[in-house]
Amino acid sequence: MANRFLKGAASSDEDSDEEDKTIVLSAKDKRFAEMDAAIHNIQNATKSATGSSNDWVLASSELDKLLRFIGRHQASMISSPIPPAGHIPPTFLQTLVELEEGVNSTIASEKAAAKKMAPVKAKALSGLKQTLKKRSKEFEGVLKIYNEDPAAYASAYESANAVPAPVKAPKKAVAQGADGEADSADFMTIGKGGKALNLTTEGVFRTLRDIFEARGRKNTDRAETIRILSKLLEVSTTTYQRIRVYLALIPARLDYSQSLVSIPHDSWVSCLHELDALISLLIQEPDYVVQEQTEEYDDLVDREPTVVDGKTQRVAVAGSLIGMLENLDNEFTKTLQHTDAHDKGSDYIERLREELPLYVAIVKAQALFEREALSDHVTRAVMRRLEHIYAKPDVVINHFEDAVGKTASGLQSQVTPFGVTRDASALVHLLCVFIYQSEAPLLRARAILAHIFSHASHGRYHQARDLLLMSHLQDTVQHADVITQILYNRAVMQLGLAAFRQGYIAECQTILAEMFSTQRQKELLAQSIQRYNTQLSPEQELVEKRRLLPFHMHLNIELLEAAYLTSCMLIEVPLLAAADSEEQRRRIASKTFKRLLDMAERQAFMGPPENTRDHIIKASKALQAGEWEKAKELILTIKVWTLLENVDAVRDMLAKKIQEEGLRTYLFTYSSFYASLSLSHLSSTFSLSVPAINSIISRMIYSDELAASLDPIDGVVIFHRVEQTEVQRLSQQLAERAAMLLEQNEKTLDQKLGSQNRGEERGQTTGTDGAARGRTERRGGTRGG
Repeated sequence: MANRFLKGAASSDEDSDEEDKTIVLSAKDKRFAEMDAAIHNIQNATKSATGSSNDWVLASSELDKLLRFIGRHQASMISSPIPPAGHIPPTFLQTLVELEEGVNSTIASEKAAAKKMAPVKAKALSGLKQTLKKRSKEFEGVLKIYNEDPAAYASAYESANAVPAPVKAPKKAVAQGADGEADSADFMTIGKGGKALNLTTEGVFRTLRDIFEARGRKNTDRAETIRILSKLLEVSTTTYQRIRVYLALIPARLDYSQSLVSIPHDSWVSCLHELDALISLLIQEPDYVVQEQTEEYDDLVDREPTVVDGKTQRVAVAGSLIGMLENLDNEFTKTLQHTDAHDKGSDYIERLREELPLYVAIVKAQALFEREALSDHVTRAVMRRLEHIYAKPDVVINHFEDAVGKTASGLQSQVTPFGVTRDASALVHLLCVFIYQSEAPLLRARAILAHIFSHASHGRYHQARDLLLMSHLQDTVQHADVITQILYNRAVMQLGLAAFRQGYIAECQTILAEMFSTQRQKELLAQSIQRYNTQLSPEQELVEKRRLLPFHMHLNIELLEAAYLTSCMLIEVPLLAAADSEEQRRRIASKTFKRLLDMAERQAFMGPPENTRDHIIKASKALQAGEWEKAKELILTIKVWTLLENVDAVRDMLAKKIQEEGLRTYLFTYSSFYASLSLSHLSSTFSLSVPAINSIISRMIYSDELAASLDPIDGVVIFHRVEQTEVQRLSQQLAERAAMLLEQNEKTLDQKLGSQNRGEERGQTTGTDGAARGRTERRGGTRGG
C-alpha cells in the first residue's frame, strides 16, 4: 500500500521478494496509515453540506486520535535526519484548515437556524471548536506557511522526505582518508529557510550564537535545534567548546515541548548523561568554572586559562548548573507522576531505577559546588539529595551510597566526606544539620520536616516529637507554601504512626485526630487531587496535579486509619463505659469513632468484617461486652499490620493494651453489681498478673475514676456505692447541660468567623503531648465529678 506521506522515500522492505504478497510495514508506516484512516474518517463525518447533519461526535473523536499520532510523530523526529520542512504532513494541515472552516460555518448557521441540532452534537461541536483553537496555536507558524502556498509546502515536504538532509561540504574543505571516504567531523547542513549552518570545529561558536538568537522565537524547531547541538558536541575539540555546547544542549532538551506533561524519556536520559558528563568535565578541569554571573567576554572566541604573575586565571563561563540540575530532577518527578504504577505493563519500576544515576549526579554536583565555594548552590544540592533519601528504607539509601562511593574517586566533600562508613540515619542527620546552618528559611523548615519524618519512620518518637516542638513549625506552617505544608502533614502522620508503634496510644490519637476529622486525607498528603464538592479550573487542576507525590512516596492511608481507630477504641470504649449519662456519652472526643459506633448499633445484623474498619468496630463492640479475647483476635487479624516494621512487637503491645482496657471497661460497666471482687478472679479472667491488676485498679482509684478500695490482705477490691441525693443529681444534670450549651455556642462562633473552614482547608495537625495530657485531665475531672 503506497503512503502519500512518504512519496519517494525508501521502502522498509526493499530486500523482500517482489513476488511475496505479504507486506510488512514499519512502525512509521503504520503510524502514517493510522493518520490516513483518521483523516479519511474526519472527511466522511463532515462531508455533508448541511453542518447540522454532520457527525461531529465522530469528527471530535477522530481528531483526538489524529493529534495523538502527530504528537508521537513529532517526538520521533527529534533524532531524524529529515529537515523541519518534512516533519508535518500537508494533509494534516489541510484537515485542520478545512475542519476549522466547517466548524465556524456550522456554528454561524446554527445561530440563525430555527431547529437546533441535538445536544450531543452541539456539545461535541463546541468541544471541537475549543480543541481546534488550542491546537492551532501550537501549529500557528506551520499553518501560516501552508496557507500562503499549499502547493509549495507540499512540494517542500515531499522533497525533504525524498533526499537526506545533510549536504556534504565542498571537496576542497573535506580531508580525504586512505580509503577515500570523507571525514564526517566537518560538514555543512542546510538550516531553516535554506540558511547554511557551519557545523565544523571552526564554526561552533558562530552556530551557537545563531541558536541562542533563535531561541524563544515563534516557529523555532526545537527538534532541529537539538539535532544541531548534538552534532556540534561531536565536532567540539576543546574543553571550552564542549562546556559551551553542553550549556546550550541541556536546556534545549529540557525545554523541548511545553505542551507535553514531561519531556520524552529518551531526551531525559540523554540530558542526564550530558549533565553528568558536564559535571565530570568541570571536576577534571579545575581551571574552568560555570557561574551565573561572569564578566563580559567574546562568545565567538575560544578561551583557555592563562598565567598572570604566576597565578592561573580561570575561565568563567556563564551558566546555571544548579538550575539545570533542579529542572532535570523536576522532570524525573513529572515522569513518575504520569506513569501508572499499578499497570503490569507500566514502566514505573524501570523509571524508578533511573533515580540512582540521578542521585549520583546530584552528589557529584554537590562536591563541585563545595570546591567552588558556592554556598547557596551547595545548600540547594544538599536539599535535593535529602529529598531523594529521607523517606527511603536504609537498605535503599546504603545502595545509593555504595554507587556514589564507586564514582567518587578524586572528589572531596566537607558536608559528607567520602570514604567514611556511616549508616543511613547518620547521613540524613549530616545533611539536615548542614541545611540548618544555611540562610534560607524555607529550606531549613523543609530539612526539619524531613528530619522529623526520618526519625519517626525509624521509631525514634521522642526525638521526632522534641524536634517538632522546638521548631514551633506547628505555629507558622499555615503561612508556608503548599509544598512545605504537604511535607508537614506527611511528617506529622509519620510521627503519629511512630507513637502508635511505641505504644503511646493517647499521643497517637491526638496527633492523627485532626487529619481523620475530614475526608480529605489523600488530598492533604498530596496523594490525590480534589474530587468532590469543588470546582477547579483547568489551570488549578494542573497545578494540583503537579504537586502530587510519586506513588512510591505515598503513605498508606489504610494503615494510618487502622492506627487511629484502634487508638480511639482503646481510649474511648472505657470512657463510654464510665459515662453516667447520655450527655457524657455525647461528649466523646473522637466524633468519627463515635459516629461509626452509632452506625453499628443501628444495624440489626452485622456480618463478618470485610475491611479494616469493620474489624475495629466489631472489636469495640466485643470490648464493650467484656469479650476481650474476641476483640484481641479481631484486632490482631487485621492484615495491614504486616506493613509495620517489627510487627510481632506491635501485636504483642496491642494484645496487652486490649487486656488492660478490657479490665477497665469491665470494672466501669459491672462495678455497680458487685460489693467486692477477688483480684485472683480478675487475673484469671483477663490473663493478667495480680500485680498488674493491682496497679491498674490503683491508678483508677487515684484518678477518681473508680469509687473503691483495695484490701491487700484478702486480695480483693471493695466497691463503694455512693447514692446521690435528688439535689446532687439535678445539679449534675444542670452542669452537664450548661457545658453542652457552652460547647454549642463555641461551635456556632467558629462557624460564623470561618475559622473552622480555614482549619479544614489547611489540614494542619498539631499533635503535642501537652494537648493529650490536657485532654486526659479534662476527662478525668468529668468522671470524678
